[in-house]
Amino acid sequence: MGGHAHGATRAPSRVEGVRLNDLWIAPGCERMLLDNHLDSLDALMATDLLERIEGERLDKPGLDPWRERFRLRLRPNRQSAIDNRQSAVVVYLKRFHQPPSSPCREVRRSGCGASSVAGVEWAWMHRLQNDGIACAQPVALGEEVRRGREMRSAVVTLAAPGMSLERWCERWTRADRAEFRSLLLPLANLIARLHGCGYIHRDLYLSHAFYDPCAARESCLRLIDLQRVLRPNLGIRRWMVKDLAALNYSTPMRLVSTTDRVRWLKAYLGITKLEAGARQLLYRVLGKTQSIVRHDHQRRIRLHENQRDRGQ
Repeated sequence: MGGHAHGATRAPSRVEGVRLNDLWIAPGCERMLLDNHLDSLDALMATDLLERIEGERLDKPGLDPWRERFRLRLRPNRQSAIDNRQSAVVVYLKRFHQPPSSPCREVRRSGCGASSVAGVEWAWMHRLQNDGIACAQPVALGEEVRRGREMRSAVVTLAAPGMSLERWCERWTRADRAEFRSLLLPLANLIARLHGCGYIHRDLYLSHAFYDPCAARESCLRLIDLQRVLRPNLGIRRWMVKDLAALNYSTPMRLVSTTDRVRWLKAYLGITKLEAGARQLLYRVLGKTQSIVRHDHQRRIRLHENQRDRGQ
């Protein structure tokens, strides 16, 4: 793929982190979790979580009832309760209660060695970080598995600095095109690194790429929501096309022209001219983008019809 070779699939590895009661914890996060009384799986799964900790439930249409998402604001350490200059640490919590058979099969097929739905994202965060791919930072993992069956699991991640590129694009106007153009090379390098290491995101929309304007350009972007990541042995080019098409589809034309998109693809491939192979890839990405457009249009029609039927 334009000189970006991907590595072989690794054997499943043990869960990474340090132990805190029945949780796996990223080193350095123990004190924060203890001070906020989130030091066990029971605590992470508690129904009164939002009452004890400043936070909010993040519900969205179509979210399965066995999945829950929260945004929480934690005290960084005990000193913060006294020192008002210490700002809260924002984290995201994903909880899973007795997931059905389909997502459990996805856990087994993921190839990352995870034992639970939450464990999949935990594993991929560590894998990507180890391969130098900027992504969401893990905080804690808890899981309860009985006789190979997941009963419940939870994963906590640090909020990525900045905002998603999707939200930035909602703010930006044509006058901000230069700002977005300055991100094209860092974004191309990030995705080239992802694919070059053999990973596929499978949900590669601008909503899952975070931009921190305060960071240096070479380190201002990171990927989030790694639940669906794959590291396939076969057919990786087909998966790459899907990733690139999703990214192309979610990027507004008012900010990024067709010429800019071609430049982005050349930067991603590490080439200066579109030869036959690169042109073929370009056409495949455009074709898949149109497929996403049609699918999204049909989905919007179904959603509108469902809302209309409920209104009746």
